[in-house]
Amino acid sequence: MSFRIQKSLGNSFFQFSVGRRRDYPSIDHDAEMSTGPAGEFIRHRPEIFYSADVRTIHTPEVPAPRSVSSTPFWGSLIDGTPRGWGMLGMIIVGALLTLLGLATVANKGSQGWIVVLIGLALMAAPIVLTSAKRRGIRMQEEKIRKQRLERDERDRQLLAAYTTSLEKLRDDPSDETLQYVQRENEKLDLPYAVWADTAIGSVLYVGFSTLARVGPQNSRDVAELMDRASNAAGLIAEDANGVRHALYSTILWHFIADDRLGEEQTRIVRQIQEGFRIKDEDVPIDTASEAQFNRLRGIDHRNAPRCEAQLPLRMNEYCMYTAEVRIGAAANTTPLFITNKRLILGSEKGATEIEVPKIDDVLADADTSRIAIRASELKHPLDFAAGEPIYLAAILDLASRLDDRPKSFT
Repeated sequence: MSFRIQKSLGNSFFQFSVGRRRDYPSIDHDAEMSTGPAGEFIRHRPEIFYSADVRTIHTPEVPAPRSVSSTPFWGSLIDGTPRGWGMLGMIIVGALLTLLGLATVANKGSQGWIVVLIGLALMAAPIVLTSAKRRGIRMQEEKIRKQRLERDERDRQLLAAYTTSLEKLRDDPSDETLQYVQRENEKLDLPYAVWADTAIGSVLYVGFSTLARVGPQNSRDVAELMDRASNAAGLIAEDANGVRHALYSTILWHFIADDRLGEEQTRIVRQIQEGFRIKDEDVPIDTASEAQFNRLRGIDHRNAPRCEAQLPLRMNEYCMYTAEVRIGAAANTTPLFITNKRLILGSEKGATEIEVPKIDDVLADADTSRIAIRASELKHPLDFAAGEPIYLAAILDLASRLDDRPKSFT
């Protein structure tokens, strides 16, 4: 068994497998980052399973206009106003008079035709008046259609010009280009959601390419350029901060995935963090994940952790980790125990127990702090939230390796 971690980064959905973490002395002192100038992962070792759904910077599109639906005839006739209800009343009265007149014709002769004609006139009048009204409605609807088409064409041209300015910004983030982008953004009156993703991707690209060119020692200059680009592109403050956090997170996680977060690489990460004015509490997921990975340094079958647990243990069994977790969407926590033999969820009778050798796969989602465990004896994956998802998954992986060893190792 091995375990995998998934993390959503600024320009990719990132997933990689985790093995035993190397000791600090065995990590190289190469200052080269594991992230390329486009934000790509460039230093992954061949023995590491890795995948990323890289998100390209898409071209924004004007939302498809809602068609101006034609008002149905009965909607024009019975429009909810007193006039409309009066029209309906005339039709009903006319229909009744028509039926009464036809009955009179059948029983008493031709004098009933007068009543029939009156009834038909009452029924026809609302229809004739409504037809005239509908001609005006159709003219108004056609006018609205033309106005909407003209506005959509104008929006397409403005959006195309704004997109072109962002493309130029990615190639040349100069003062002149920033002014160009700001001018084109100020012309837009489309909803923010239509073009924000393209702007965010462009600013992030500018950050990656500039950082690769000037180096982490000039991180403050990179951050200032990204802030200016965010302002020119029209990003709100939350997204402007988010794009800087995304760059920092990508640099950190690429080092983590390649298991290259040694002294030199940590110095680089801290340079970027300081230059980007990012506090640990601004990126709690990254801070907690880094701490969990550092905690795993040097842990293997020779010094497997042990802890006390109030549960009956089997022969040659010992507890390695215990935590409180939340199963599914439950509000209450459930105790979880990992021994060198089993995973035990719950402390009462009927607790879920999984033999470690029967666990097929463990996936830790760093973004949501959730663990998904697939095992041969489970119909559905076991899903729960944990305070230390990465460390928990690593201990479970270590337990599987211990169980496969000769008894002398346990």
